[in-house]
Amino acid sequence: MSLKAAIYDPYLDTLGGGERYCLTVAEILSKSGYQVDIFWSGNQELLSQATSRFGLNLENIKFVPDIFGLIPQKIDCLDQPPRDLKSRSLEIINPLQKINKFIQKIKILSQYDILFYLSDGSIPFLFAKKNILHVQVPFITIEKLRHKILNFIKILFINKVVCNSQFTSRFLGHFPASKLVVIHPPVDIASFYASPNKQNIILSVGRFDNVLNAKKQDVLIEVFKLICKNNPGFDWKLILMGGSREDPKVNNYLNHLRHLAENYPIEFIVNPDFDNLKEIYSISKIYWHAAGYGVEEMFHPEETEHFGMTVVEAMDSGLVPLVVAKGGLTEIVKDGQNGYTWQTTEELVAKTQLLLASPEALQKMSHLSQDSSQNFSKKSFEEKLLNLIN
Repeated sequence: MSLKAAIYDPYLDTLGGGERYCLTVAEILSKSGYQVDIFWSGNQELLSQATSRFGLNLENIKFVPDIFGLIPQKIDCLDQPPRDLKSRSLEIINPLQKINKFIQKIKILSQYDILFYLSDGSIPFLFAKKNILHVQVPFITIEKLRHKILNFIKILFINKVVCNSQFTSRFLGHFPASKLVVIHPPVDIASFYASPNKQNIILSVGRFDNVLNAKKQDVLIEVFKLICKNNPGFDWKLILMGGSREDPKVNNYLNHLRHLAENYPIEFIVNPDFDNLKEIYSISKIYWHAAGYGVEEMFHPEETEHFGMTVVEAMDSGLVPLVVAKGGLTEIVKDGQNGYTWQTTEELVAKTQLLLASPEALQKMSHLSQDSSQNFSKKSFEEKLLNLIN
């Protein structure tokens, strides 16, 4: 009898960094001989879309009906992000129905050897033979006594809690330290390359929304406009690339960004496939990242970048990163060594212009950036994951 594994991610249709993490786990388990199911009752074309977006091999993986039924809260793109993204139940059911659903869930989950579950901020009951809870977001929660008792019981069923960064793990004191494991997200560095014909491009990659750890492309647009105004004859271009969960034509935040960028050399690439993504990385020189800007990370850590997979991809493609000095980004970029960190827009302008003024320094730091990206390889991720499971 073949081994069976299950994956659950309530945010699967966003196809963001957390989804790439979970789907890479699925790919690795499938390659290792597991029959892999994903609990999902939404868009059934997502696996083919994820294959194109992330360059993963998901052909032997299938969707099965979602037994958890969580719907992440939906927030208008121009609203402020919520303080807590805990999901709500799909439907209101009476106590008897709840008991029946709970028993059915136990029966289904007990058939699996491994369950890899992406937390929405809450702690679920998990009943596979080995249960791994994945925490991507460092939520700060205040629990009532009855919730603490219930969560203590739930944690007994969880074998390991996998975090995407040391930063995230710092906010998970309600889990036993013996169960916490940090496995940085996988970057398929073998797929990325630096073109010998790089162009004067500043690149930023991130989804076009203003939810949770918003990528704050509006901040980057204003900084780029300022640099253009201060440097007559400036011949660089800013490219903003990322996914749009909804039709780009009705994405209010994306339309707002386009309006801000009018009459400047700023290009938008929406929902690129993996080959297009790699190509744009390869020809760009500088990478900007603004997630976490203006955030008090100890009070609202969920609003920072919890790791930063696109930053590693950019570094592996020979770009010099300039990232906000918060969240998990400081585990990737060391200021003045393999890139720069910044806290204010004035600092971003100054450090960018430092690189623009010295092509030799830019080239040298590009090589150092590329070398350090090897620490976050997909191969390393696979080894850590399989060691954890086995």
